[in-house]
Amino acid sequence: MYENGWILIVGLALTWMLQLGLTYLQMKRYYGRIAALRRQGLVSVGKAGSAWRGRVYAVVVVGPDRTVLQVEQLSGLTVLAALKPVPGLAGRSIDEFADDAVQLPVSKKLREALKDAAAHLRAHEQKAEPQPEAESPSDPGTLAAITPG
Repeated sequence: MYENGWILIVGLALTWMLQLGLTYLQMKRYYGRIAALRRQGLVSVGKAGSAWRGRVYAVVVVGPDRTVLQVEQLSGLTVLAALKPVPGLAGRSIDEFADDAVQLPVSKKLREALKDAAAHLRAHEQKAEPQPEAESPSDPGTLAAITPG
């Protein structure tokens, strides 16, 4: 009876190590592909779905004029999933992904992932924009405008 328990524990440990190894290989492939896409332009990644219903990741490459250069998706429930190109989206404006009125040739879940990627890009652009400096109260001109007299 104890022998069966040890076989089960060793089997579970080996299965867990196999999963870790395959996950490592998937991450290595994913980040290698992301590095290649970054050479083309700014990369934004969005996701949609849940752990139970499956997730979809959208990787969007955008040029300096906010035109989409390439879109790839990662979907699947196993560690064998890989990034695959999504045809029909290159050349569009990134703003079209956030606009529900624009029809895109993609599934609903991928559409949500594209909207998420567009939102991440917008947040990055807003963070990168220089903020206008407020006049400091120590400036004499500012104090004269504030104080009566």
